[in-house]
Amino acid sequence: MNQQWIFGIDGGGTSTRLRVESLERELLYQAEGPSLNPRSVGWNGSFKTLEGLFSAMYAATGLDADDCVSGFAGVAGIDRNEDTGAMRSIIRDAADLGLDTDVEVRNDSIPALAGAFGELRGILLIAGTGSIAVGSDGAGRIIRSGGWGHILGDEGSAYWVGLRALNAATRFHDRRSPQTDLLGRALAYFGEKEPFSLIPAVYENFDKAKVAAFARIVAEERDRGDEVAEQIFKDAAEELALLAISIANRLGQVQSGGRVAFSGGFLANNERLWHDTEARILSALPRYLVVSPEADAVNGACLLALAAVGQRKRG
Repeated sequence: MNQQWIFGIDGGGTSTRLRVESLERELLYQAEGPSLNPRSVGWNGSFKTLEGLFSAMYAATGLDADDCVSGFAGVAGIDRNEDTGAMRSIIRDAADLGLDTDVEVRNDSIPALAGAFGELRGILLIAGTGSIAVGSDGAGRIIRSGGWGHILGDEGSAYWVGLRALNAATRFHDRRSPQTDLLGRALAYFGEKEPFSLIPAVYENFDKAKVAAFARIVAEERDRGDEVAEQIFKDAAEELALLAISIANRLGQVQSGGRVAFSGGFLANNERLWHDTEARILSALPRYLVVSPEADAVNGACLLALAAVGQRKRG
């Protein structure tokens, strides 16, 4: 099948999406696979994920690797030059691409920004299992805030809320913090009967996603009037707002204004958190407008891959 094509990859912390398009942006193929993050699955795991996705794509579409013109991959946990270079090589090997195919690799927040606004301009606040904000002035300057991971950061994320709630539960048990029903909810969530059983339940076979998923129960307790859960979500909104505000300050666009888009399942599925975060952002950045993203990260990756084709033709 002789058809030129491009691809976009959204390699998040828990799953990887591959999208293949024609040069006219016609969708040719789309699929999802396991995590691509080398910090979670290792470099060999990254290769296996990509090899599986591209092998299935070639089998389903009949496309030829030699006809691939460009590709863009956004990958969680990728920031340093040596990491982007290593991932670029893995993508080429997994997809059997030649050196004449442009392949770009960046942090997964970059294609998410492009997808949100249709260009690299604006501020995107992402809150899912983790949290990060990324922004650009449209002139090539890209700044990020957050995205330090669950040990160093991820403030305001589902993981952060879940962890703060577990901490509040154990502190209440010790009578070091106010009364909260989060202790009983935590025991039920982990299937334990007494508080000290939470230690092996959390630490043994530690599962970041499971801690993050506890945030849904924290939201339920907030809605039932638990003051501790309420405060945790207030703090989350403040932390998330600070991510976006810091980008506007560093871009020097507080007075000129612009757009902020929200993304990520934690924000999208928590209406009160969305509104509280929005209110805090607009209080500090009154010239900004909070909008919904136009498209997702894998679409943004294809947009950037196609832009690279245009730059190459102009060059």
